[in-house]
Amino acid sequence: MICKKCSGGCASRLTAMTTGNIGCHQLLVDTYMTLKTIKQSVTEQKGSGPVIVLKLGGQFQAGDKPNANGRIYPFEVLKNAIEEIQEDIKARRVMGEFDHPPDAKIHLDRVSHLITGLWLEGKVCYGELEVIQKTPMGAIASALIESKVQLGISSRGVGDMETTIHEGNEYYKVMPGFTLVTFDVVAEPSVQGSYLSIRESREKLLKQLRKTAPKKVREEAEAMLLDEFKKNLRG
Repeated sequence: MICKKCSGGCASRLTAMTTGNIGCHQLLVDTYMTLKTIKQSVTEQKGSGPVIVLKLGGQFQAGDKPNANGRIYPFEVLKNAIEEIQEDIKARRVMGEFDHPPDAKIHLDRVSHLITGLWLEGKVCYGELEVIQKTPMGAIASALIESKVQLGISSRGVGDMETTIHEGNEYYKVMPGFTLVTFDVVAEPSVQGSYLSIRESREKLLKQLRKTAPKKVREEAEAMLLDEFKKNLRG
């Protein structure tokens, strides 16, 4: 990222995701469409038997259109950010978390999925992700999906904004130089029934983990599930 503010090179995507350093820029977080289960495939792994791979996909972002956070990503800005991240996607290096952290860093203990595809159709960005079901947060996401709890996708990136007028209303326009760090999965329990589904999912997952998971993974998942459940109750 070439920064006009400091006349030098600000934090790259690699620096932002590994250290959280974003230089003189802002952390931009934007939630979009609800994810859909698009594929459940069974693969064979030598020595471990069949493994179910859970993939989700849908609309991840859109260019030249105001979003719920009052921001507009110009199409060229979005296009450049997507092109910039393609090499890392192909190398399976774009990990995402379950719920947003407070910074740009990828926290390995909260990783729940891997972004496996990101592409444009017109001005709309579509994507695909693979749930990493053996991590504590991936196990939580998987259990919620199994119980049909709606999950959303939300971008996390680094950049700058300026005010702009669009169709008579004031919005924030994301400026050139925006860097996309990842897309995180976010919970969207909009009705009380969703909270009940989360609790049922938690109990079901814990029962399964007690039978199959290593002690350390089980303990971490139990602690994280409890934190997530308390947070959802606070609403």
